[in-house]
Amino acid sequence: MNKKLKNMLNSPILWPVIGCIILYIMICVVSGRVNVMVLTSGAKLCVFAMLLGIAQMIVVTSGKGAIDISQKYVLTLTAYISCAVMEKNIILGLVAAVAVGALCGLVNGSISTFLNIHAMITTMATGYIYYSIILVISNKVPNSPNGSFVKFINSSLFGVNSMTLIVVLIAVVLYFVLYKTKYGMNLHATGQKRDAARLAGVNVKKTVITAFVINGALCGLAGALNAAYCGGANQDLGTTYFLPSIAACFVGGTNAAGGRSNIIAVCIGAFMMTLMSTFLNAAKIGIGAQRLIQGIFIVLLLCAATRNPNKKS
Repeated sequence: MNKKLKNMLNSPILWPVIGCIILYIMICVVSGRVNVMVLTSGAKLCVFAMLLGIAQMIVVTSGKGAIDISQKYVLTLTAYISCAVMEKNIILGLVAAVAVGALCGLVNGSISTFLNIHAMITTMATGYIYYSIILVISNKVPNSPNGSFVKFINSSLFGVNSMTLIVVLIAVVLYFVLYKTKYGMNLHATGQKRDAARLAGVNVKKTVITAFVINGALCGLAGALNAAYCGGANQDLGTTYFLPSIAACFVGGTNAAGGRSNIIAVCIGAFMMTLMSTFLNAAKIGIGAQRLIQGIFIVLLLCAATRNPNKKS
């Protein structure tokens, strides 16, 4: 096999694209017609899995098998926060949601880093704390979205939904942060080997905590957008997007051991997972079976992502 073809087959972008094509064909077969609206609606619906997938990618890239289990709770908590604050001011509500999400990320990162507790255990514990807060405030704060904000996120520019444009813009900014700045280089170096990065002069603790803060801020934005899109906050708001976002992270070529990421592939992976949900719904598969299929898919992705942990790109 020549080198060019081998590199193409190893590209993290290739397989999500192939997955999207296959799933779209399957949707057309099940529905009995070719429907371009599937693609446009998918681009709108994938924004939540995309935000969470990118956020998860940043945490995973920091290394040591890090993963954030609390994402769905942070999204739900910030959805309530945004609804409550947006009664007074839309911008303030968005800022509050992002700020609370970033604070949750700061808590997660600080506990994991300074107490040397694995990120999965840390975020599992803090996730229950965030959920307890949700249970306390859910009946005490407004949970209906601001009408003007709902109108905005459902609007379109040149046929593209506003939410999609916002997330694409964020992805572009994060692309430059992760691959064109010193912080991005430090993050990938930290994920490859933390001790080596520390010896090279990288402030590992600050780098890892910052990754969690960015993750939390993105979850906060996802919470504000999702509350408006779904007609308000509810206690299980983030559950729907948690598994697809993890799958998007790993189908996008993120190394489960850390140190390797591809934000473009993760975005395409989120779109692919949205098409998968569309196909499962079109095939009239129950929600329980859908979660089972998604769970098996994630296990297979993890197996693929860890089969050669020493290979970096």
